[in-house]
Amino acid sequence: MFDRKSGRLLTAGAILFCISPALRADTAAGMRAFQKKDYSTAYREWAEAAEQGQAEAEYNLGMLYLKGLGVTRNPQEAFRWLRLAADQGQVNAEFQVGLMREKGVGVRQDYTQAQVWFTLAAERGDSEAEVSLGDLYDEGQGVKKDLARAVYWYKLAAEQGLAEAQTRLGSCYAAGKGAEKDQLQAYFWLTLAAKQHDHDAEKQKAELALRLPAEQIAKIELSAAQWKPKR
Repeated sequence: MFDRKSGRLLTAGAILFCISPALRADTAAGMRAFQKKDYSTAYREWAEAAEQGQAEAEYNLGMLYLKGLGVTRNPQEAFRWLRLAADQGQVNAEFQVGLMREKGVGVRQDYTQAQVWFTLAAERGDSEAEVSLGDLYDEGQGVKKDLARAVYWYKLAAEQGLAEAQTRLGSCYAAGKGAEKDQLQAYFWLTLAAKQHDHDAEKQKAELALRLPAEQIAKIELSAAQWKPKR
């Protein structure tokens, strides 16, 4: 139905360093250094804060180890710090721990454990975790295969504006997979994803357009242009 993004682990990590107004002084100093691409200083600041048990610093330090910024890349050490942050309820860390469990990066691959962490983050509204959880249900990895449950999580993420979730949801409606077949709904969600330059969505949308009346397409395009994400 669609290709999962094999490079998603690092892609997601690239945009998930925590920038919070509530950061303590040393953690904030690390963020200032990181934004200046002074990764060595960021590492020193976050390492000190992480040793004190600050969840945001533990998460950011783990991401530095995962990506090899300011420190030698060490997936095992990355997982250790990310797990510490996740255990404190840091939602980005919960998602990242799930990804590392799913991919077997820095830790033994374990889809069941991946599902546990994705669920924690997804239930708090993390769209990346929602689509990851949907993928597990779609493929029956770590959970019993449940296409309707996959669509449920895809829709939650799609409603937040996540393009890959919109593409997956559109594909499900187009194929009648986990949901009643609905070409109009399929075209709507694929249109939203295509607006974000999702290439798979653009391809599927073009193919679907050949089977829909021009009048319906125009209405959907207008609805998509006016659509706003829920969160």
